[in-house]
Amino acid sequence: MSRPPPLWPTRPVADPAEFAYRRGGLLALLACGLFVSAFTLLAQVGDDFSDTDRMALSVIILKNVGFMVWLWRRPRHFLAIGLTELLLEIVAAIYRLHVTLHSPPSMNGLGGYAPWMIVTYLAAFLVLPTRAALAVSLVQFGGLLLVGLGFSLDPRSHPVLRAALGNTLLQTYLVHATFIAFLALQQRLLQHYIQALVNARHEATLARQDALTGLPNRRQLTSWLEDALPHVSHQPLSVVLFDLDHFKRVNDTYGHDVGDQTLQLVGQVLRRCVRQRDRAGRWGGEEFLILVDGDAGAALAVAERVREALSREGLAQVGPVTISCGVAQAALHEPLDPLLRRADEALYRAKHAGRNTVKLAA
Repeated sequence: MSRPPPLWPTRPVADPAEFAYRRGGLLALLACGLFVSAFTLLAQVGDDFSDTDRMALSVIILKNVGFMVWLWRRPRHFLAIGLTELLLEIVAAIYRLHVTLHSPPSMNGLGGYAPWMIVTYLAAFLVLPTRAALAVSLVQFGGLLLVGLGFSLDPRSHPVLRAALGNTLLQTYLVHATFIAFLALQQRLLQHYIQALVNARHEATLARQDALTGLPNRRQLTSWLEDALPHVSHQPLSVVLFDLDHFKRVNDTYGHDVGDQTLQLVGQVLRRCVRQRDRAGRWGGEEFLILVDGDAGAALAVAERVREALSREGLAQVGPVTISCGVAQAALHEPLDPLLRRADEALYRAKHAGRNTVKLAA
């Protein structure tokens, strides 16, 4: 029986694309808060703009600058920064509503800060998975509800203020509930969309990857060759085509499981021995192909390095694994098939020369 996902995240978002989206969104949200606070502080709109308001805006500016620098320089601290921001926003929203409702009557309703209380919900759904974000949003919404309920039931509340703010409070709660529901639905749809993209990317990778060795398959290698051949006039390109010597004997003697282990060993050696700018894959069966970014001399060196590494390592049951290699450098304007045919002919000359050797195509 599968276990449900945890409500609270235990680590930052694993997918790089999703993490970049969430981190960028939080940075943008902090930047918007910084801009609005700085603009309001400079404009000082309103007759009741007090020293406390100026102090609060200054603190918000400093806080947002600090968090933005922190998040920019330490992306791995995304979760800690996001949770700290959420905690501060929740406390500030509930406290400000309480102060406003218990202040003397004014013509400012719930105050100029009221529309910004929903920013907490935006931050929650950027920082946290859907279930956790919904829980955090409901915490703030519940706190605001309790403050409003206490104000409405408190006999000490000013009757004029209570009458004036009744409908405003109701509309505020309805807006908050609608916003939370929308973000939860939007986040769920976004997760389905992201999962669909991940699945599509995974399937595309499998279509171009050999399942046994994890190397690129023939389709991917052919695509790379077709892309590289038109540029041979600017950059030399060579191929190394090799196969395992006496591989059928390995399968017949030790079984296909050992044969599969042998092919997997080849994949491991190729990943370790092939240069970063070169590319290697499984051409089919026991045949492998290396695309060498260089001339025939560079390809011969790569082939020898792989051949020696395999003969040194081998498998306990099979012993040294030997290969026969054919090397061909692409000629100017040479099509794909003739290039591969020349490499294949060199491979068979290596076989006839006694195997476990490298031959250069004519």
